[in-house]
Amino acid sequence: CRGLKPFCLKSSSDSIASRSAHSQETEMSEQVQVEESRSHPIGAEEQAQSVTSEVTSEGTAKPKSGSSVPLGKKVRVAMIAVFSALGSTLFGLDIGYIGPIIESVSFEHDVVHSDAGSIPSGTEGLIVSLFSLGAMLTAFPPVSSYFLDCWGRKASIMIGSVIFVIGSVVQALAWSTTQLLIGRFVAGMSIGLLSSVIVLYQSEVAPASMRGALSTLYQLGITFGILIAAYIDQVLVDRTEGWRMVMGIICIPALGLLVGMIFLPRSPRWLVQTGKRDEARRVLRSIRAEDEAVQEELEIQQ
Repeated sequence: CRGLKPFCLKSSSDSIASRSAHSQETEMSEQVQVEESRSHPIGAEEQAQSVTSEVTSEGTAKPKSGSSVPLGKKVRVAMIAVFSALGSTLFGLDIGYIGPIIESVSFEHDVVHSDAGSIPSGTEGLIVSLFSLGAMLTAFPPVSSYFLDCWGRKASIMIGSVIFVIGSVVQALAWSTTQLLIGRFVAGMSIGLLSSVIVLYQSEVAPASMRGALSTLYQLGITFGILIAAYIDQVLVDRTEGWRMVMGIICIPALGLLVGMIFLPRSPRWLVQTGKRDEARRVLRSIRAEDEAVQEELEIQQ
């Protein structure tokens, strides 16, 4: 550049100037971004939504699943399921107590009025089978769906408890075979309804991670009821009018179920289906993690 020294000096000074201008523009843009971020901070709610939501193919936000249910809410759900299983315990009680009662001398004398010490086989068959016929009636889908859809799961359990108490009282006060058969049929109606609603209620209240385990409580309640009925019969059935005491005692868990259900929540699925979304949201938030409650509400609505 000896002969072109003035030209080289000029181009060098131009490149230095352009670099300086470029660096100044970069610094100014960074300052503008910092000022904008200070004047428009990202809210905590927006941050939470960005973490807990994902965009589906339709462009709608869908909460992420997978967060664990807090321990306290798991315990609450388990207690609800265990308590509602009292309805299946009533089934076991009714299955277990009737056999020894039919064979008791006091029952034969008070109801069948048979001093010969035996009940006709046809009468025994009616006493046992009418209970099953009553259960079949209320478990029949058109009948059970009426109670489940119109009255709801919680109310259906309470109705079943009331019917069981009525049937047991009619049997305990029976002085004739006809009255006893009516009581057996009414008690069977309660068991048919309870059998239809209890497992459904337990599964709708329980989160997916606990649903299978808690649904097995229904069968456990039946076997437990059979065990308790056998023990009560062993203690009371041979006494004078001891069979009446047995039928009175089995009303106690039915009354407990009736009163206790007042304090238990309704099924969130039924609440959403009947348009009571605010109450359903409160129930879900009391038994689910926050994001699971939102997600389940959206799934029910779909």
